[in-house]
Amino acid sequence: VHLITIKHGGGETKLLGSHFRLALGGRKVKSTYITSLRKVKGGYRMKGKGWGHGVGMCQEGAKGMAEQKASYKKILEFYYPHAKITPLTDS
Repeated sequence: VHLITIKHGGGETKLLGSHFRLALGGRKVKSTYITSLRKVKGGYRMKGKGWGHGVGMCQEGAKGMAEQKASYKKILEFYYPHAKITPLTDS
């Protein structure tokens, strides 16, 4: 899940999948790779795959982007939009 929309009495709230995972707790939602969601008595039940590393990059998503010929820079910019990619220099 990259983006999740939660509808509630006050409207709706959109969260990045990683923020949703952190809000519920990394022990409860181990990964944002959600494979199914169904309504159950008293709430919803999610099923998924993976354990998540809490660093914001989905290995399967990055792999899919690479298979579609995205450069490493495009992949990193997608997962870390506020990061700056700079060359390392010897100091």
